[in-house]
Amino acid sequence: MYYNMVFRGGFARGCELCLLGAKSVIFITGLCPLSCFYCPVGAERFGRDVVYVNDVPVQRLEDIPKIVAEYASDGAAVTGGDPSVVAERVKVVADILKREFGDGFHIHMYTHILNLNGKRVGILASSRVDEVRIHITSRGQAAGREKYLKALAAAGKTLGAEVPALPGYEREIADAVNALAPYISFVNINELDVSESNVERLRAAGFRVEGLNVAGSLEAARKIAEMVAVPAHVCTGRSKDIVQIGSRLFRHAMATAAPNEYVRDDGAVYYDEGGAHPRSLKASNIKIRLTVGTKKLEI
Repeated sequence: MYYNMVFRGGFARGCELCLLGAKSVIFITGLCPLSCFYCPVGAERFGRDVVYVNDVPVQRLEDIPKIVAEYASDGAAVTGGDPSVVAERVKVVADILKREFGDGFHIHMYTHILNLNGKRVGILASSRVDEVRIHITSRGQAAGREKYLKALAAAGKTLGAEVPALPGYEREIADAVNALAPYISFVNINELDVSESNVERLRAAGFRVEGLNVAGSLEAARKIAEMVAVPAHVCTGRSKDIVQIGSRLFRHAMATAAPNEYVRDDGAVYYDEGGAHPRSLKASNIKIRLTVGTKKLEI
């Protein structure tokens, strides 16, 4: 489905909405005490305490619902950095979103298991976040931290794992996921993305780059999925680039289009400078606009 693969079971709720373009992406902070060599977060964000919603910079948390509404989103994915580092902020944003859009508005977040502690977990457990995805790459990272997963599960949070598909590390990652099996209901395995910020580190670690992904990463994802004891979903780079982002742009364009504008399936907006509808026989000077975050591309 949508270039993705499912091994045992269906999609997690967060994945279902992402694949429909129905999730707004809230980059809630660039802060993270770890420095994973495969992290794709750019230098303009990583290590900086900044907030973006669908690539639009946000100064006030109260402004977040306005941007989310412009994308006609049914949920939000809270990412970073590591959101647990600013757990209180996550709680505040979740409250704002649920108050604005109702309890059915689905919120999931990501955090590295190494960044969890008692204080952060206590705040997240009391928050209105629906789904917590645990980043983990080795069984040893879980040692002594199972209590945090138990606390989140006891608070009614849906728990899953979110792991990178690192060629050569399939067994280690699968063992890590299986260590969490008593507490999680799924694992999402990501084909490894390549960005300006991680490309040289990936090459230094011995990985080969093919376009926007690491060579062999998709095959590694399949292997991990076959070795884990929980339902597994493989999220491909193609799905993220074409389906998730494209669908989100389409929803944004549909929600914000003026009466004289025509939205294509890819989210591009056609309009006539004279004010006629692009499909009208009167239209004569058609232009095309695509909006991505704060960037507007026009021809």
